[in-house]
Amino acid sequence: MSNYSNNECTQDEGLDYIFGRMSAIYGAAFLRHWEGVDLELVRQEWQRQLGNFLTYRPSMDYAIDRCHADYPPSAIKFREFCNAGPNIPRNQAQIEYNPKPVDPEVIAEAKRKLAELRSRWTN
Repeated sequence: MSNYSNNECTQDEGLDYIFGRMSAIYGAAFLRHWEGVDLELVRQEWQRQLGNFLTYRPSMDYAIDRCHADYPPSAIKFREFCNAGPNIPRNQAQIEYNPKPVDPEVIAEAKRKLAELRSRWTN
């Protein structure tokens, strides 16, 4: 398992993390799950299914904590668990900042409409 900084890692590190934890949880049953299948193909499919979830440890931990106790999940089921878990934070460098202020008349019109809607619902 790798060292995580701020819960982030590469997809390969994330896949190693998941497979390591699942092997510890399910033991030989996890390895038998892939018996007769090229393990590199298994890894490729899990990486394709999970994508960016593999880069955020809290998503992976959330999914692992929801796995069935008796049998390992498929890559698709694991992705569903990740989807239900914590959001992956966006990189601040990717967020565009729009310094243009909103026209005060637009704000006043929005407040007027909001007040009108509130009065309809409270009366």
